[in-house]
Amino acid sequence: MSKQRQIRTVVGWLLLISITLFPTSIFAFPEYTSKLNAIKLAETLDKGLYRDLRISSVFVKNRTNDEHFLQAVLEDGSSQEWKLNQVYEWSLTDQLQLTGNRVLVFPSSESTEFGILDKNEFYRLVLTSQAYVKTYGEHDLLEGKRMTYGIRRFRMLHPGEEEQFAADDQGNRFRYVLELDNGGREIFTYLDAYQLMNDGAFIQDPLEDDVILSQPFLVRELVALPRQVEDELRNIWRFGVEIIFDQNVALTPDLIPYQIVEQNLRDPETGLRKNQFFIQVMIPNAEKIREVPGFRTLEYLQHVEVVTDVEHQQRIFLKAQINPQIFELPPFVEVTSNNSIVVNFFSVTDQSVTRRQQFLDSRIPIAGLQSAFFSYPQETEFERYYLQAVEQIRSAQRQSNLHLKIETYLNALDSLHESALQAQNDQEIAQALLQRDTLLKTLPDLIISNTQRKILESTQMEQDSIQMEETRRQLLSHLDRAADFAPQRDQQQKIASLRNILR
Repeated sequence: MSKQRQIRTVVGWLLLISITLFPTSIFAFPEYTSKLNAIKLAETLDKGLYRDLRISSVFVKNRTNDEHFLQAVLEDGSSQEWKLNQVYEWSLTDQLQLTGNRVLVFPSSESTEFGILDKNEFYRLVLTSQAYVKTYGEHDLLEGKRMTYGIRRFRMLHPGEEEQFAADDQGNRFRYVLELDNGGREIFTYLDAYQLMNDGAFIQDPLEDDVILSQPFLVRELVALPRQVEDELRNIWRFGVEIIFDQNVALTPDLIPYQIVEQNLRDPETGLRKNQFFIQVMIPNAEKIREVPGFRTLEYLQHVEVVTDVEHQQRIFLKAQINPQIFELPPFVEVTSNNSIVVNFFSVTDQSVTRRQQFLDSRIPIAGLQSAFFSYPQETEFERYYLQAVEQIRSAQRQSNLHLKIETYLNALDSLHESALQAQNDQEIAQALLQRDTLLKTLPDLIISNTQRKILESTQMEQDSIQMEETRRQLLSHLDRAADFAPQRDQQQKIASLRNILR
């Protein structure tokens, strides 16, 4: 190995170690700021402490008209130039302390705009509050939803807990614990405390009509609701599951979302591993503390049961195995006045799973599928493209590689577009567009997630430059497609951000 290559290897290892030990946000933080922000920061730091030394005075200096930094004079007579990224890092590691029991916080790891948390004011607020309004963040089924919980107590992190809960993704250390009446707890950083105060998350005097969740809802029983006609004209049938709890369920249906998950599991009957699909209806502020019998089969649902959400506190799922090809209409949730939640499922045709083998077999031959969809003696252009899309969707669902799964889904989208162009009647065009819209709801988040993962992998692994360029082009192409049909503003923002990174 040449000396130059050895040097590159050592530098690479040092960079990897530094990224592992320190938050990446520190390295991305700007070194300079605007004049106005620099003056404000200098006034904030004046007479504070830097590594136990009193800050005698702070001045603003500039590199250019738009790039300013600080010059600090300490009580020992030393003078230091402080770049903004240094101030940011010191604020994370408690090397900077403000007067009056206040702390410096930076809401963004990419901006020099800062805030000041008055810890005394925060303590007074949280210790006199009766309720906490939690706003759920991204990647949560309740994203953007707000729920109010009763506060049991507020406390600092214990010494042993500080190691377990070290810091968030930006490097902000966790400091406080808010224990809730339902048994859950929230762990806060200084930045969390600052933002929660500004957001009005702590309620000192709840109104009479405020719904404040306290004890979790305990599951008592599952009851199967028989199949009945919902819409006779369109041949829609309804059946359901009633989940009975120990108390009134103070939730609204919009707080009970569902998701379809795909898992590669071993079939208990054949012993073979295969991709299986499950619907999970999530119920927050709920617990399962004893065995609750479920149902082996309920119409087209299999293995219906209540399970605990292992990733989140005080949540349960009503879970059932499904065949996504016959799951046509979303469930409808009702909250009753009888201490229960009813989850209604719908079927358009007879989708009974008495023919168990057909449900388990995800590899239904295309010929069989064609005879089920069409009765024409000769395949039309619409049929050809539509069946091609169906097979591509099946292939994508069996694909474990997320990048290839997306490629296959995009091909299916193109096939559905062609089938819509070849449609000869309203039924055919509606069929093609319905399947297209189903894909369009799924693809943006899949593409965003895959792009984020690929970018992360590229920073952790050495790759051939040609391969990296090809991957970059593919990811940009995926993002371009996603930008065309992503309906939500936050999705568009994520796509724009990822595009900038790749370019």
